[in-house]
Amino acid sequence: MTKEEAKLFFPYNEEDILSDLYDERLFEYKQFFLSKTPIRKVFEARLEKLNQLDKAYTILSGVPAVRVEILPAEPIIFSDVILEAFNQWEQRKGIAKQKIATSFDAGTLSGNVQEYLILVDAYRKKWYTEHEIPVEISQVSKDEDPMVVLEAIKAFDASGGKKFDDILKMNTNSFLLKEMKRLSLLIKNYGDGRSI
Repeated sequence: MTKEEAKLFFPYNEEDILSDLYDERLFEYKQFFLSKTPIRKVFEARLEKLNQLDKAYTILSGVPAVRVEILPAEPIIFSDVILEAFNQWEQRKGIAKQKIATSFDAGTLSGNVQEYLILVDAYRKKWYTEHEIPVEISQVSKDEDPMVVLEAIKAFDASGGKKFDDILKMNTNSFLLKEMKRLSLLIKNYGDGRSI
């Protein structure tokens, strides 16, 4: 990338302090990753733009890029019991989002977002089904309120439903059927569906 090309990916005014501008733009990327429903293709496209911004900043500022070695993560395993899996998900999601929020450079942010996407896919795969679920869902790409999901899971648990397979077998909780359909569509159409 030439300096002229770098200016396209990292536009600035002469009076700007490049490091401050870099921090502002990094913050904007963090806000995106923290506030949007994670859809792998969308997040990966945004990560590519972040990578270009980082390369451009490195060229324009002369500050060497920070390269972070991402170690392979332990396999992510969620319980087959819905309530336990949901609690594991919320705890791990909180940790992953904290890591994203505290990322101090593009390399670290990129690695933390990739880890988050792996976590998201692992959780969605627990909900995945090939079965046709005859319920309508309003929007695939909008996450439900976690408290509403938790209440539906608790109600299902109280009625005797414990595991993910029970959602289809019992066919009594329309909210969880919708959530199963939504997450199945997300993993099938937008996630890393290689292992389903």
